Amino acid sequence: MLYAEVFRVALGALRANKLRSLLTMLGIVIGVGAVIAMDGIGRGAQSSINARIASLGTTLLTVQAGQVRGMGGIASGADRARLTMADAQAVEEQGTKITAVQPEMTRDLQIQFNSKNASTRVVGTTANYLEVRKYELEGGRMFTTQEDAGKQRLVVLGPAVLTNLGVENIQAIIGESVRIRGIQFTVIGVLKTKGQSSAFGNPDDQILIPLNTARFRVLGTDRVGSISVLAQSEALIPEAMADIQKILRREHRLPREKDDDFNIRNQADFL
Repeated sequence: MLYAEVFRVALGALRANKLRSLLTMLGIVIGVGAVIAMDGIGRGAQSSINARIASLGTTLLTVQAGQVRGMGGIASGADRARLTMADAQAVEEQGTKITAVQPEMTRDLQIQFNSKNASTRVVGTTANYLEVRKYELEGGRMFTTQEDAGKQRLVVLGPAVLTNLGVENIQAIIGESVRIRGIQFTVIGVLKTKGQSSAFGNPDDQILIPLNTARFRVLGTDRVGSISVLAQSEALIPEAMADIQKILRREHRLPREKDDDFNIRNQADFL
């Protein structure tokens, strides 16, 4: 009897205040809908990021220089340790749980094609870049290990660079000359698009040149920005990371009580 009375009173209140009841229901519907929409957007963004990171390869490890902390434990962005070609070579020669090593050095520079020019990220890297970083070619070819050793002036363009230079046909630029820092390079290939990512930069807006060409002819440095390493399998990632850590600590002559001056990350860390 009590429940029936409560129900009748509630219906009477709704009839007496129709507009207020309608606005209350509308507020509830909008609120629930907004929560559902935001949850869907969040899950979609998470899936997108997961897919991008997974596309780099589940066994990919990334080694970067760490910060050197001075007095008081404070470090600025410029106070960074060094990673060099010697470090990459040591990891490649001494690593026992890895299948590939790909050092790279990068800098934002201008590229010029005919009367057009654009700013892009120039990546000096090794011939196994496509294998390690899971890139494919849309046209042309990648430079070889021999061409890298010979400091050849060859370049592979990202698709966004073609757009910025006003080039619509891939075949129209393969074999043509472009200039980087006034140095003439021959275009030998174009990367397949990977899509934009605001969190990690645009992977399509870059150009690849041989590492030794960048090292001796363009950038003039032995310092690498990062070293990418492929572990033999997902199960061996912890062992591969420990192996790299041991090699680099020995190369950097770090005493036992001193922290690493580098960072080793796997894809799970990025996720």
